[in-house]
Amino acid sequence: MRVAIVALAAILLVWPGAGSADMPREPEGTAPARPPRSSVTIETLDEGVFRYLVDGEPQVFIGMGYNPIYRDLSDEERGANYDRDFRTLCKAGVNHILGWDADKGYEQDKFDEVTLDHAQKYGVGVVMPFYLPGDGDYTDEDFEQGLLDQAVVKVARFRDHPALRLWGIGNEVLENLPGPEMREAFGRFYLRLADLVHSLDPNHPVIYREAEDFFVPEISDALRSSDPERPWLLYGMNIYTGELDRLLQEWPENGLNRPLIVTEFGADPDWLYDRPTGYLAMWLTIRGYPDYVLGGAPYTWTIAGPEPTDEKWGLMDGQGHPVDDTFAFLRSTWLHENGGRRSCPQ
Repeated sequence: MRVAIVALAAILLVWPGAGSADMPREPEGTAPARPPRSSVTIETLDEGVFRYLVDGEPQVFIGMGYNPIYRDLSDEERGANYDRDFRTLCKAGVNHILGWDADKGYEQDKFDEVTLDHAQKYGVGVVMPFYLPGDGDYTDEDFEQGLLDQAVVKVARFRDHPALRLWGIGNEVLENLPGPEMREAFGRFYLRLADLVHSLDPNHPVIYREAEDFFVPEISDALRSSDPERPWLLYGMNIYTGELDRLLQEWPENGLNRPLIVTEFGADPDWLYDRPTGYLAMWLTIRGYPDYVLGGAPYTWTIAGPEPTDEKWGLMDGQGHPVDDTFAFLRSTWLHENGGRRSCPQ
């Protein structure tokens, strides 16, 4: 398997100890200047070649599915936990977190000003979640209007925060809808909602996340049936199989004419040698298609998340300590992205 060979070669280059030194300490009491808002754009360099820009600077999207449950803590306690987690992410070269308001029947954490303020402190951008229920009736005008109203409030609240990067509207909704008629209705509504969000906040793209490429034809049909082309509307693919290389290789053939972010990925220990090697192989495969794959995010940060499967996929325990070598393997290669190591507050 090609990714396995690439992964083992990479391990020899970056492990052990590569990038393990602490980051330089910034002077006490100093803080970087905060712009009034961030601006994220997708630049088309050539046909099928894209670049992700944050405030005009190109970035590789290095993300983390961020799932800890801090919502019942005080703001001070939440802030202390964010400091611990985001410092670790910053030192590893991670520049984005992705989350969920709710997902598959599980109540997730809240992403709010406390989250955003601490993320900004460590140079971590936020993909702000917006929940679209998989059991909703997208043929019901009142139901749809309720979601549109919620979106107006949420966008107005967070659009000017400098840590905001993308609007993460919907996650694996199509796979939970009951049939083609409802999926078609959802596609029409989704474009209506995405257009509304973009009109309220043209500075941050919208991304829809779905399992692999099963529903790309529905997305493509919905886009072809309407104008404009919406270059600010992105697709995120959640992948947990050895099909990653094939899925990425075939992406340009889907007719969407837009870049891709691997918004979740995870390697089963039984798939490729062991879990750390598998995760590293998946990241290296993602980076093997830099023209149109903007980056990716492993699922998930902690085993102490709300879903039972988080115990399988989590990289950290509830106190922010690695459960195995997976995070260290990823950290070693991430630190070579985006121009090398970053300066992180202590």
